[in-house]
Amino acid sequence: MTTTETTQVSANRRVLEHYYEECLNKGNLDAVYDKAIPGHISHGTRADGFEGVEHLREWVRIQRASFPDLHVVVDEWIEEGEKVVQRFTARGTHSGDDYYGVPATGRKIEISGIVIDHFVDGKIVESWFSMDGMEIAQQLGMLG
Repeated sequence: MTTTETTQVSANRRVLEHYYEECLNKGNLDAVYDKAIPGHISHGTRADGFEGVEHLREWVRIQRASFPDLHVVVDEWIEEGEKVVQRFTARGTHSGDDYYGVPATGRKIEISGIVIDHFVDGKIVESWFSMDGMEIAQQLGMLG
């Protein structure tokens, strides 16, 4: 069921809408604690020594620190049982901290990706994240 075809929005989607707005777009990193369990498992993001929900919080912190004007829009929602798929577009300017060793370039990026979140009892327990790292590298001028 795609939620664009119905006026009813699931509780799981509302959780994710809040996460996107508060955590990713506004930078309220503590919002992640309300949405994911402490043992959250994240696939497709760099752990950098963190585990569980702390890993997810640190990953968001890196994105926000590197792209202070980061704004993420969900272009499509697909729900099946306890899983919610989001196709998103992220935009921002690389004007903050190093992005995984790349000093600020001042370049604007626009990148699409997909996330699949698995819920149990209204909390995110596991996430699969897919985004084209080569596309980011190209937009940041790392490929020559």
